[in-house]
Amino acid sequence: MLNIDEALEIFDNFIFEMDDRIEAIEAEAEKHGLHLTHTMDSLEKIELLFFKLTRDASEDDRESLIISFGRLIGEIVRIEYNGRWHLSLDDPKNVYYNLPVIIGHAPMKDLEFSPLFAMRALWLRKKHGLLRQIIMGQIHPRELDLDDLIEEE
Repeated sequence: MLNIDEALEIFDNFIFEMDDRIEAIEAEAEKHGLHLTHTMDSLEKIELLFFKLTRDASEDDRESLIISFGRLIGEIVRIEYNGRWHLSLDDPKNVYYNLPVIIGHAPMKDLEFSPLFAMRALWLRKKHGLLRQIIMGQIHPRELDLDDLIEEE
């Protein structure tokens, strides 16, 4: 059973470490000749750096990088689209349950963006442009028309 107080303390630490983790990524980017900003314009550079750093990383190092880079893209979405960090604790059946997410970034009420899931997807798919695609899908979500899925008899 989830201890809510422990979960909130871990989330507070996640937020507390945010600046240090992001500054470390930015410093590493500079070593590779990449200047990162907290804007959507940096997404492609973020992907390049992430691919370089995870190429030969151990599983533990890769997970740490996913979390650090997730903080960075979360901050980009938070800043550019007026979102805020939130710990998803409302529904234990939610795929983002007990994870840090961004909310308030899109016109759709209660939409959660998981930067950590986005970075895991990038690691799995290794597709340039994926972060922009994921984020824009969050910012401009399309309503599903279930009628399109039903075959006419």
